[in-house]
Amino acid sequence: MSKRDEKPKESYLELIASMKERGITFDITSEEAAESFMESNNYYFKLASYRKNFPKINGKYINLDFAYLQDMAAIDASLRRFLSDITLAVEHGLKVKILDLLTKNDDEDGYSIVQEFRDSKPKSYGRVLSYLQANRYSHDLYSKHHNEPAVWVFLEVAPFGDLSQFIEFYFSKYPSRTLATIVANMKFAKNIRNAAAHSNPILVNLFTPLEFLPHPTQAVVSEASLMNVDNLLLTDMKIHDLVALFYLNKILTSKAARVHFHEHGIRVIERFNRHSDYYQTVASIKQFTEILSNIIDYQVRN
Repeated sequence: MSKRDEKPKESYLELIASMKERGITFDITSEEAAESFMESNNYYFKLASYRKNFPKINGKYINLDFAYLQDMAAIDASLRRFLSDITLAVEHGLKVKILDLLTKNDDEDGYSIVQEFRDSKPKSYGRVLSYLQANRYSHDLYSKHHNEPAVWVFLEVAPFGDLSQFIEFYFSKYPSRTLATIVANMKFAKNIRNAAAHSNPILVNLFTPLEFLPHPTQAVVSEASLMNVDNLLLTDMKIHDLVALFYLNKILTSKAARVHFHEHGIRVIERFNRHSDYYQTVASIKQFTEILSNIIDYQVRN
């Protein structure tokens, strides 16, 4: 049987009926309000992903109202906006750091390293130049610099993934303790960046076999201890990657920026707790909230 036959498109009324068959109630949010919400605010596929957090008995969810899914979707959206701001700050901090190292490196002229990167990582180099060419706001940069881009031009438009590849390339040529720490964390921070940027749900599959990480990296294990995060919890991929992201934020952004992020983070935690009674049977959400709170507080601790 094809997916088309197994999971055919359904109307909103059919989707609501299907949810009711699975034990989802409409006591807090009525069926009419749920239909209106799916029409205008959020779509079923994303909302339904959050039901995985709730327990089942005999194939039916217990203590799960549609309002809980709405609330969790709103929490997740708030969390993603917060994380997106963090990743943008980290991305900027990475560019500042690598350009500072290049500026102080008397063996580099700012041009040859880009050509070496082109020869070593042609796909990554090509993506950056293609982005520069396609970006209407950067067309003058492309016109003036595409034949021989300086590193400060190249990195100005490099997306997070290609920026990470460039830093790894520079580190392979000029190893340093500072860059070793950055390189050890970048790819994990990028996972969070991609999820936030593409509006992928964060609050799903937490602490489940689907996210099990058998061997947390030693750098992240050490950093987690500074944040009062139990090492055993680093076997969850999202917790592991959040530690990496926030550690980079700690070492790459200013104190003023971190104070701002701490204040924003407190508001996110408050949003988690607005309807905490909804999640009395969801240990994963309560645990995630506690861990996130510790990570956020770390941003302003010495």
